[in-house]
Amino acid sequence: MKRGSPWGLEERPAGSLAETPTEEKEDPEKENPEDEDPESEDQTAKPLLRQEAGPSAGAAMGTLYTLSVVTCFMLVGPGLMIVNKEILSTVDFPYPLLVSSMGLVFAAVTTHSMQALGYLKLDYRDVVTKNFWVTKCLPVGVCHAATLAFGNAQYLHSGMALIQFMKSFTPIVTAVITYFLLNRRESRQSSSALLVLCIGTTLAAGGKGGELSTIGLGLALSSSITEAIRLVMTDFLLSGIKMQVLESLYYLSPAGGACLFLVGCVLEGPTLLAKGHVTKPLDFPLTFLAAASMGLGVQLLTSHVIKATSATSLKVLSQVRNILPVVYGVLVYQEIITAPQSFGYVTSLVAFAAYTWFKMQPKPPTPSDDGAMMMEQGQAKEDKAEP
Repeated sequence: MKRGSPWGLEERPAGSLAETPTEEKEDPEKENPEDEDPESEDQTAKPLLRQEAGPSAGAAMGTLYTLSVVTCFMLVGPGLMIVNKEILSTVDFPYPLLVSSMGLVFAAVTTHSMQALGYLKLDYRDVVTKNFWVTKCLPVGVCHAATLAFGNAQYLHSGMALIQFMKSFTPIVTAVITYFLLNRRESRQSSSALLVLCIGTTLAAGGKGGELSTIGLGLALSSSITEAIRLVMTDFLLSGIKMQVLESLYYLSPAGGACLFLVGCVLEGPTLLAKGHVTKPLDFPLTFLAAASMGLGVQLLTSHVIKATSATSLKVLSQVRNILPVVYGVLVYQEIITAPQSFGYVTSLVAFAAYTWFKMQPKPPTPSDDGAMMMEQGQAKEDKAEP
């Protein structure tokens, strides 16, 4: 089997970089090897030296690529949170529905433009019919839109640190919804980790420094619930379909973007016009462009991080990078975090790491599985015994 390079290119076998030597007739004037031109030896040696340096150079480039992707992933995600907070609060554009729609609309325009120009190939064009899109893609896109809207609305009622604390509830909500809708049960170890995660998140959300309001708590729970429903619906409705990131955005982002924009125009449009905030995007063009484009960047970087490392590394990196908005909120917005909150947040991070580890472990066979296997083996023996 030929070995692939870090860039997905096939490496040539040894000596392929040099030209294939051809047989030459012997020259009577060059009977003595010492009389050969030394420049010919150098010309032969140079390609060999260049080829020997190839594998090490490829490994170095692969390492540099991995470090670059991970670094961008660690910065772009928290950067998007900070930019959204700035738009909603500092820029005084308190319209979470419209702000959330910018990223999805930007992704929809980008992917459809790439497809029209021939830069995006749709492998599932025959599968995603009109009925398929309405019954499967549209619900997933709407749930994703609701998650973004509830998440951005929290910035108007809670601090950045507290928002990150409340996000720790998402695995718990996902496990509950998965149990009721898909009848999937967690193991005892995973359930214990979720219990510790719940305790740690409760400690992090409480305290005098939390400034937890009823509206903020409702928005946090709504965001976790819609995200959990989106994950379950993706698993149930789009099972067996493995699209590339850009193709999935091509089908899903128009649904979420249109939903957020239309609802935002109805609910937030009158206030926007009354206060004269229509020109805000023109007054801060780079800020709004960053908010629109960084959402697409997060999606693409997530895919590249999985390819460069692994899905487990992605989960660990995601938890680590969530600390950055917490630190930013304390340093820039002067948010207060008490000792119990810090202890609770660290506890939730450790519990989530344990929960991820337990989910990775292979499940032991149950008695029902053993019985079914024995029945299959017995049936196979009877089939062989028949003439």
